[in-house]
Amino acid sequence: MKSRIFDPLDEIKKLLEHTSKELDKPSISNDKQIHSIRVMSKQLRSLLYLIKPFFNDKEFLKSQNQFYKELAKSLSQEREAKVMYDTFQWLIKKSRLPKDNFEDIQTALQENLENKTASDADIDQKLQVCKQSVMMALDTINEQKKAKYTIKDLKTGFFKTYKKAYDTLHLALATKEIEDIHLFRKYAKYHMYQIQLLSNLLRRSKQRAKDLDKLTSLLGRSHDLALFAEYLYINKNLANSDRLISCISKEQKKLTKEALKIAKKTFKHRPKKLKIFNNIDN
Repeated sequence: MKSRIFDPLDEIKKLLEHTSKELDKPSISNDKQIHSIRVMSKQLRSLLYLIKPFFNDKEFLKSQNQFYKELAKSLSQEREAKVMYDTFQWLIKKSRLPKDNFEDIQTALQENLENKTASDADIDQKLQVCKQSVMMALDTINEQKKAKYTIKDLKTGFFKTYKKAYDTLHLALATKEIEDIHLFRKYAKYHMYQIQLLSNLLRRSKQRAKDLDKLTSLLGRSHDLALFAEYLYINKNLANSDRLISCISKEQKKLTKEALKIAKKTFKHRPKKLKIFNNIDN
């Protein structure tokens, strides 16, 4: 079988161009633009992790990784107010609690959202800087010398990512610490993006990507609840905050248990035992 040629710079360029087009749509809201930029940044960092073992220009990889990390981080505060409010709404509905009992908390969260809306000019300015950054990233990619690699070249990076997810999962299972679970989610997402990128070369890739999406979404919800709990601890003067904190703990346990159950099945094979590539496994 003839090995397929893979151009990592072309893949990076495709992601940048796709996001640039999304950001140029007049109808897209600020929240959706922020989401698009953050998702793109994670996808690109996943791709950089995939090509790191064989890509010669290590300084380029390092600077690109830092660039996308800072790009996503620059918009984290703008996302936080809406995440808090949405998490509150989800928790109330999920726990079947009367919303009227939590007026103090709802009012405080609404005020945070209104303050965020009032500073839309600042957000618009940040988004404009991000759009310019995406265009600068495209220019940087276009200046790079093209290099072709076969799919076999990708296996080292792919299995390295899988091993990180596998190792951090077992660390999280041992400690049950939020930080370790969050670290596992990071590498599980990297693995998911790589599965999606190489889907036509992998066995059962659709089901695997679906399972990874579900478990990372569950852990994402759990992480949002953890941030909301931290907010409530800081604002203990808000009426019934203790009751909500108790509900958060209960829901987090459910979400984490379900996610880790899927994770143990998805990452049941040791890295050296995983056979997933079509026709090019050793």
